[in-house]
Amino acid sequence: MRLIEAARAELLDTGGTLEVAKVAARAETSPGLLYRYFGAKDGLVAAVVHAFYDAYDDAVFAVTVSSDLGWIERERLRLSREIDFLRDEPLAPIVVGRRLREPSASQADAERLATQIDMAARNISHAQRGGEVDPAVDARLAAAAFLGAFRELMAEAMSREVPPSRDELLDTIWRLGTSIIPST
Repeated sequence: MRLIEAARAELLDTGGTLEVAKVAARAETSPGLLYRYFGAKDGLVAAVVHAFYDAYDDAVFAVTVSSDLGWIERERLRLSREIDFLRDEPLAPIVVGRRLREPSASQADAERLATQIDMAARNISHAQRGGEVDPAVDARLAAAAFLGAFRELMAEAMSREVPPSRDELLDTIWRLGTSIIPST
């Protein structure tokens, strides 16, 4: 939708702040239309955050990987896609770096993180059933720990003037991940 794209462009231009009048001008519409569709500025910000996570999910989690690969190989490929998406997506430093100050942004981000933790916990449980991950690990706690560490790593990396290389990020999170989620 034009309003979401206009809001996204405004957030990118301002580094994370949004004014309704400027978004309406970018979308070549009235501010009233924004309020009609989104209720308030918070609703529009939440819609932008959800659109970001929809693209994230499509690029990272909805990709089919060969079942011929073991869990560890599939996870390393998924992490590579995830790092690539976050490094290439201009909105990532604003969303993942928590530069949005509206409460709705935090709420939308928390909802999407909870969904990612659910997916990761199911993924870890599947690997445990397949004998590839230590069954003594609490899958949900491990998923939360890993995703928290990954998000903080990426937020730090994206905040740097010269971000670490993709390979350095992958190596760092992989080392940490194998300590959180040990194989059998």
